[in-house]
Amino acid sequence: MKRRIRPADEEVGNIIPTVLFVFLWYSGLLGMMASTGFDTILLLFLAAGLLPLYSVGMSIRRAFFYRKQRADAIAYGQSFSGRIRSVVRQDQPYLDDSSEHRRLRYRRYYFLEVDMINPDTGVTNTIRSQGYSKPIHRYLASDKVRVYTDKSGWKYYLEDFQWKQHKSDPDIFDYPREFEDTIAGNGNVIQIIFMVIMILMMFNIFLQNR
Repeated sequence: MKRRIRPADEEVGNIIPTVLFVFLWYSGLLGMMASTGFDTILLLFLAAGLLPLYSVGMSIRRAFFYRKQRADAIAYGQSFSGRIRSVVRQDQPYLDDSSEHRRLRYRRYYFLEVDMINPDTGVTNTIRSQGYSKPIHRYLASDKVRVYTDKSGWKYYLEDFQWKQHKSDPDIFDYPREFEDTIAGNGNVIQIIFMVIMILMMFNIFLQNR
């Protein structure tokens, strides 16, 4: 079961619904202009479509910034063998600005605590990985991992995970299982349907007011 699970900082995020929303948005606007002609009020809607595009661009830029830091650390070449000793789950608060009222919500992250062994001294240090948005430990077949450090020695990057061949293979830790959505893409489908409905409602209101 070959896969690649990145830390949350290196994830581009679920941008497909946003890209689809922008596509439908501008398709609708262009279709409206083709049938009824150009109206200055459409400039507002044309400009509004740029906001989600900007958000997508920033998400991609942020992810590739942290991916480059990882690539630089690996290229630096200072690495140690390590063993995952435990998993720490944390729910970190953030303010959700997506609605009119700012709400305090929580994002769940999984941190791997790894015993890093220095081959020269034999000394073992325990470090904590970057946070993962997915329960990465559920996909691992072994606790062995390689730890890379950057030039500063402050940041650690985990590589060379040994993945399970099958999802039903035994877990490396006997932690209680959490609910996982078994329908692939279920969240994406809901977001796409919501956005399509919202666009149709927006154009219906706009046409009624003409």
